[in-house]
Amino acid sequence: QFATFSEVDTEIGKTLKRYEAFGDGFERFHVNLTKDALQSNDLQKSLKDMDKRCQDRLRDCVSSQKDQINDILPFIRNTSSILVHGSGNLLALTIACSIQEHEGVRFYICEGRPARKGYPHGSGEQLLEKVLATPEGVRLKDKLHKYCTIVPDSGVSSVMNNVDFVIMGAYCVTEHGGLVHSTGSLQIAIVAAFRNVPCYVVCETFKFAHIFPLSTDDLKQPEDGAGEVVPLVEFVPP
Repeated sequence: QFATFSEVDTEIGKTLKRYEAFGDGFERFHVNLTKDALQSNDLQKSLKDMDKRCQDRLRDCVSSQKDQINDILPFIRNTSSILVHGSGNLLALTIACSIQEHEGVRFYICEGRPARKGYPHGSGEQLLEKVLATPEGVRLKDKLHKYCTIVPDSGVSSVMNNVDFVIMGAYCVTEHGGLVHSTGSLQIAIVAAFRNVPCYVVCETFKFAHIFPLSTDDLKQPEDGAGEVVPLVEFVPP
């Protein structure tokens, strides 16, 4: 499919460019993936090496997710009520495993607007679909509504009185300990702090990025949110 390393590098760059707004973690992955290819004269061998590195990274991600799930499950009880914001795979797996381990747990999932392409009703709808797509969530198809309720973003402060803690994802963790995540994360963090409700963030280690934004204006928005009045992602200061 590829005749030269330059073609391979260009294709990798195009694939990873969609994640440019979420920090430099993917750029560092690009560098790590291709760092030895320039010194090799055998393109096919370089492609095999890069494939192996990708597979190793995928295994690391799966292992990392399981470790984080095991870390957070002890905080969840049968009577827990939890507010969730985001639509990541790790959040979906957290919800599915929590329901499997604790029958009485209840999740309040933020609607998650502004909506992105493909999910006109917000990230909450996307998250529920991902929950059902997990191995643990397949068995929850007919009763997921019993454990999960989507709440409007404007009702966060009202729901906060009834939850034990908040869980949200992150597109990246910044150099100084802030977060880049879906719009609404900052208001949730502020309300949680005001109400003395613990707020936890679950994300993979490759999302730790060497960026230092001071506000949402310093972030590059995803392509489907560029130019909009309300940004798709925002900065949550440490």
